[in-house]
Amino acid sequence: MKPFRESATDRYCRLFPPCSLPTDVDLYCRNLTALGRAMIDDGSRVSNNRPEILADCGYTYFGQFIAHDLTKDASSIDEAWKKEPEQLQNLRTPRLDLDSLYGRGPAVSPDLYENDQVRLRVGSAQSSDKGLDICTGAQGERILGDERNAENLILRQMTAVFAQLHNFAVDQFESEITDPSKLFERARRQTQRQFQWLVCHDYLPTLLNLDVYNKVFRDGKSTIDWDRFSIPIEFSAAAMRFGHAMVRPNYMFAFGNDMLFGKIFGRTTDRGPLVQRQELNWGFFFQGAADGGAVTARPIDTRLSEPLHHLPGDLVGVPEIPCPHFRFSKHPAQLTVRTLLRGAGLHLPSGQIAARAFGQDVLTDFDLERNVDGQKSEQGQILRDADLLDQTPLWYYILKESEVRENGNRLGPTGSILVAETIHGALRSDPESSLNQPDLEGLPPIWNLPDERTRIYGLSELFRLVPFFQTASASSQCL
Repeated sequence: MKPFRESATDRYCRLFPPCSLPTDVDLYCRNLTALGRAMIDDGSRVSNNRPEILADCGYTYFGQFIAHDLTKDASSIDEAWKKEPEQLQNLRTPRLDLDSLYGRGPAVSPDLYENDQVRLRVGSAQSSDKGLDICTGAQGERILGDERNAENLILRQMTAVFAQLHNFAVDQFESEITDPSKLFERARRQTQRQFQWLVCHDYLPTLLNLDVYNKVFRDGKSTIDWDRFSIPIEFSAAAMRFGHAMVRPNYMFAFGNDMLFGKIFGRTTDRGPLVQRQELNWGFFFQGAADGGAVTARPIDTRLSEPLHHLPGDLVGVPEIPCPHFRFSKHPAQLTVRTLLRGAGLHLPSGQIAARAFGQDVLTDFDLERNVDGQKSEQGQILRDADLLDQTPLWYYILKESEVRENGNRLGPTGSILVAETIHGALRSDPESSLNQPDLEGLPPIWNLPDERTRIYGLSELFRLVPFFQTASASSQCL
């Protein structure tokens, strides 16, 4: 299929025609708000059929890291209601090139780099030299290619790991490459290819419907044919937001250190390096990465953890929408409500439209109205009362499809197609991506560890090797 409307690479495209809103927009907004407020985890069972096989909780934040590398839409909800996707600027390149880490390179974003303009500036936690942290300046300000990568303590430390991985690559190649600009490019290419491998060979097969994944990434049979690739609004405003459902209400950061999500999230105003209690043990996030057993992510379903219904005001601001009489209450912001209202303002297609376009069986009224026990749910009643059973908001539909078709373990087929096709399209359109480099022989790059040469095949292995990467020179400018 061809996208309904393509755009410039720094804007957003539409895969499907814009969906018309009901005549009574005010009532529609109220219904979406009610639906969003009902999307809260009540602690009940997710499955009645088979054991849950959920991903390690670190995959939640690697997914966020991927999303931040592909898309950044800084527009307000109000703008989403007034503009077309091709009018909204994507502040990230639509490629898996780690521009959220590198910025625009040493020449344009020199603050991100050490004095040699080759290595990225990386810091350490206040309490030790063992925990990697993002770099902070003399006044405690964060130095990042994308400030969103500091919005929670987990993503913040994951960003530092990838920055240090780049510096490890610099150390690996500096004996053979003396020109600083060429050394930087070689190290960046090594790090980008490792990142792309982890996305395509670990993250996606873990969280996508395997039939969809195999068709797109192993058989190379793409459904969407772009003439000029840009990020679909259906991906950025709906499909890739499935990770919100995976967020847990609490995380084990270290032995005896259980952190509530409210203490982890909304940290964009923090200044200075991490303190000891904020350092995490990667073994609790990826099985086998260190001592300790990894906890699992939440299932991908239509219920989000309670903290996401109380977003910090300094992080999200106060949303406004152009409904004639409807106004947000003064209660704390809810991510579910914001996402549904933004999708409505962007005129996203219904989940049913997307499913049919991709040749997938559409969820039935029974699927949408009932919980795992077959009982009518509050969400289902709202959908029926609002006449949304055959025009279900795309984001909600994707979460419900996962819940019904995949037991919450991974995305269902419709959501999987949107994610797989977008990421595959981003790789195909990038002449420097690993997909377009036949010399790589379908393998991740080689890393020179102190006692061996190795390839990193998965996220658990990457984070297990963090102590080795820390042998790379650290930035004194971040102390």
